[in-house]
Amino acid sequence: MQIREFRLARTALSVVIGCAMFAAVAANRDNVVQAQRLETVNVIIRSNGTERHVRTAQTTVGAILKEAGIEVEPVDKVTPATIQRPKDGMVISVVKVKNVIEIEKQPIAFDSVKTFTNLLKPGQVKLDTPGEPGEKLIRYVVRYEDGIPIKRTQIGSEVAKQPANKVVSIGSRGRYTSRGEFRTRKILKMSATAYEPGPRSCGKYATGKTASGLQAGYGVVAVDPKVIPLGAKLYIEGYGYAIAGDRGRSIKGNRIDLGFSTVREALNFGRKSVIVHVLE
Repeated sequence: MQIREFRLARTALSVVIGCAMFAAVAANRDNVVQAQRLETVNVIIRSNGTERHVRTAQTTVGAILKEAGIEVEPVDKVTPATIQRPKDGMVISVVKVKNVIEIEKQPIAFDSVKTFTNLLKPGQVKLDTPGEPGEKLIRYVVRYEDGIPIKRTQIGSEVAKQPANKVVSIGSRGRYTSRGEFRTRKILKMSATAYEPGPRSCGKYATGKTASGLQAGYGVVAVDPKVIPLGAKLYIEGYGYAIAGDRGRSIKGNRIDLGFSTVREALNFGRKSVIVHVLE
């Protein structure tokens, strides 16, 4: 009886030992599988002008960036995509994108208004209102990538300040006879061009003074002194009253260069034929 009990006890012990060994083998196998699952890879992260070499066991690009402390916004450009699985040697690029609203101020040119008056001597010019440019506000959305502006899109504009016109009075006293006619010495058909007193027409060293000492501008024209003497008073059809106050290298023969106040006015005039009355 005792021998039988001893055999039963030994058999039970063998079963317990066998189960323990099986459990140990199974646990070791699970550890091996888990170790295989936690296989690490080496990747390169390029962000904000820097490059980092990282060894990681994360399973997606997004998880790797989060582990590295790099926050990614929905508008940022991430290559490869954040859901992609990493590979050994992979280069992960992060471009930070920012859209900023910017406002640009642009001047609005003023127009010049000319009026004739008999309160001034012929050819005399009086500045009544100097004129003041207006201001236009233009709104843009500017796309920045890693701090560099990439794209600029206009989204709106508005006039913040209206321009104030320049007003000039030009003398016309004594230009007519009592019958309302010109006292004309001679009439010429001439080829007319236009200038303004700035550097675009007169060169960057222009002083604004003409050969006769008059201030260049509207009402002062350049002529060939052999055709029209300097200082002569003129009436130019389609332009108005003027003084022959300047000469130019290219102004020869029946050529005349009409003064204007702005580049826009000179360009708008262009080149055309005019009738010039040389007054007494």
